[in-house]
Amino acid sequence: MKSICNFVTRVLLGCALAGAVGAPAALAAPFCVQYQQNTVPTQCIYTDPNSCQAEATRVGGRCAANPNEYLTPAGGQPFCVIQSGNVPDCIYTDRASCDEASRRIHAACVAAVPAAPPPHATDPFELKRPY
Repeated sequence: MKSICNFVTRVLLGCALAGAVGAPAALAAPFCVQYQQNTVPTQCIYTDPNSCQAEATRVGGRCAANPNEYLTPAGGQPFCVIQSGNVPDCIYTDRASCDEASRRIHAACVAAVPAAPPPHATDPFELKRPY
């Protein structure tokens, strides 16, 4: 009976430790407030772009997309307005027009996450000599 209790205790302790280790990853959010001062770390705790933008405006910072959690679509313009539901509209060429549009519809303006460069393409019709 004692060995069963020890086994159950170890299993429960292992589950508790696994939950504690996995907890920070579960707290990551798609939007971050970046502060103008470098003394305050970026706060990636916002799941709603409107609340991120509101806090960024309050503290004089910017709302940004968390590149580990939220990627904007490839091929758009450099700035995106993101509404609740995390739907991006990447049609803004400058920050000022993006900020204005986001204020008007209560959304967030974020810089688009640049797409990865395409892999080196090979030409299937390239002449390859056997020597």
